[in-house]
Amino acid sequence: MAEDIEDTLGEAELVEGLERKRFAGKKMLIIIGLVVVVGLAAVGASTMFGGHDEASDDPMDQMAEEAAAKRENARVESDKPVEQLKTLFMELPDQVYNLQTGGQGDSFLRAKIVLEIDRESYKAELTTKMPRILDELNTYMRELRPEDLDGSAGMFRLKEELLMRINQAVAPTRVKAVLIQDFLVQG
Repeated sequence: MAEDIEDTLGEAELVEGLERKRFAGKKMLIIIGLVVVVGLAAVGASTMFGGHDEASDDPMDQMAEEAAAKRENARVESDKPVEQLKTLFMELPDQVYNLQTGGQGDSFLRAKIVLEIDRESYKAELTTKMPRILDELNTYMRELRPEDLDGSAGMFRLKEELLMRINQAVAPTRVKAVLIQDFLVQG
């Protein structure tokens, strides 16, 4: 019986030792995991904050360098005198458009349109791009119906639509506003 007691005590010590080893193993895994996470964080921080001086083949780094070079060029160009902003107007030739009536007779729109710009240099650019402007106007206006032009809301929508289309056609030049001087729907 004394032997059984000693044997039981030996088994208890063995079980306790195994549990300690299992706990020590979990502790070791946690410590190793923390070391790996800290190491990855250090590498990430080093990369993010430019911890190396070697030229990188990373496309993002190349794009950042190109952007910095463009900013530097823009700064050098900005030393040139800046064009004064003014309120200028450019009249377009009088236009007559055939409106959509769905086969119920003819309806025409006569319009005199003026463009508002804020730089003298834009006048020359708009004159050069006038065929594009007139093409945009003709393409859009021919799709309108007389009811599209009713009331001030119709006029507002027309002006906003023309402004967007003209600015797309003349980019990077920018028109500030489309002003309608004469507007007659007939038919």
